[in-house]
Amino acid sequence: MTPFQRLGLPADSDERAIKRAYARELKRCRPDDDPEGFQALNEAYQQCLHIAAQRAFALAVAQDDGDAPAEAMAPAMPRSAAPAPPSPPAAPPRASAPAADAAAPRSRPASAPRPEARHEPQHEPQRAAEPEPQPRYFDLPAFLAELFDFAQRRLAVDLQRWLRDCEALYSLELKHALRAPVAHALAQHEPPLAPAATEIIAEYFDLGALYDPDPRLRHWLAVASDRGARSVAFERILGEYRNAHDRLVDRWLFGELQRPALWPRRALIALIPTLPGRLRGLLLRLQRVGPEWLERRLNPGAVGFWLRACDPERLDPRRIAIAAARIPLYYLAAVWFVSMLMGFDPAPREHAARNIGLIFAGWTAAALAWIGLCRVQRWMAQRMRWDPLSAYTWVLLAACAAGAYWLPFQATLIAGIVGFVQARSRATPVPAVICLLTATLAALAVTPPSALAHDTAVPLIAVVAAAVLPLHDIVLARRFGATLAEVRAGAGKLWRLAQILAAVAVAGYVLR
Repeated sequence: MTPFQRLGLPADSDERAIKRAYARELKRCRPDDDPEGFQALNEAYQQCLHIAAQRAFALAVAQDDGDAPAEAMAPAMPRSAAPAPPSPPAAPPRASAPAADAAAPRSRPASAPRPEARHEPQHEPQRAAEPEPQPRYFDLPAFLAELFDFAQRRLAVDLQRWLRDCEALYSLELKHALRAPVAHALAQHEPPLAPAATEIIAEYFDLGALYDPDPRLRHWLAVASDRGARSVAFERILGEYRNAHDRLVDRWLFGELQRPALWPRRALIALIPTLPGRLRGLLLRLQRVGPEWLERRLNPGAVGFWLRACDPERLDPRRIAIAAARIPLYYLAAVWFVSMLMGFDPAPREHAARNIGLIFAGWTAAALAWIGLCRVQRWMAQRMRWDPLSAYTWVLLAACAAGAYWLPFQATLIAGIVGFVQARSRATPVPAVICLLTATLAALAVTPPSALAHDTAVPLIAVVAAAVLPLHDIVLARRFGATLAEVRAGAGKLWRLAQILAAVAVAGYVLR
């Protein structure tokens, strides 16, 4: 079967007819359904194009020859039919120059042709060389740009249809060669494609297969999928504020983050209670989802301003300025409200400046204390491998033990709450609660009756019972080389410790 017969064409078909027949046959022989048949069809298509190109080139050469002069188009006389050139005459005797010039005309035979009329035998025209097939050029940047533009603007079904109908991708060699560039472009494209579009492209180019020897393709595909999912979550969070047509506050917050800076709007947000904290919470949510897009898709000036102004772990000048504006405003508003209730008593307004200064100094001291506490907590978590809950537990238990003599009831209550929170905050709270109760009973059983008469005994019993759980965590963390958070995530030895404490409690009551 000839290539033209495979396409169902006569042998003298031109390039346009060949392409039409190839497009018709592609509907019957898809590369995904019959790879071998498609390969044979593609080879026949290339051969037909090559033959058609040769035929067109020969026709063009013939047309160029038809425009040449008649002498050049005359067929050359064969060598056997050409008249033989006359033999040169015999050399005359040597004579003087004038005599030789005079004898020269008479020495030429009459039958000899003149030199001007002598015709050289023409050579046969060389056969036209067949044109070499030119390699087909594939524009990779243009293809990737069109692919990503189509994937972002159209539905996933349209993208799948576009990939199946792309004629350049019918070549299996080209499709295989495009796997690495497409996967790398997927991982770096901005904005990332939706997960559905990424999945369709990965399925079409066979990316992320377990049997693939190139691990980079799986890595790039995983990066593209993760960035696409995070981008969708990022836009979903912003959509909650972008589409809030009936909530004026949300529109303010969204306008502050995406529009150019407007100082009246920023001052209004800073002075209204809870709005700066709400804006910081929104920024922290976006930062957890996509930190690389926080300043690309939002106003970088607004993002930097509110992250620094609302950071509780640093005393930024923006935060100080907001506090310096809010404290006098809130104080004067509260004084005016109280004065209205008290019959316009001018007493609260007499020392307003002093009271505002004292409140601002108290706020500054509390902010500095909180910053120091956060840094100590971070240092303990990094160096001593303590989690924040254990650090606060020891601080509160030490305070309860120190104040048991003066405030026994309050110290007992706080120690009991600390122990209960320690027990309930675990992944397995039931063993911890039972261990706390048995520790309390054991401490009561081993305490002498004479000591129970003092006011400081009951608070110390509560402190000791609450300290059993963090001690258990510290011992296991040191023994197994784990963190306190990892120890608190499991039951550990709490059941065995509860049994031991129950035995101690029973023994204490019996001995008493």
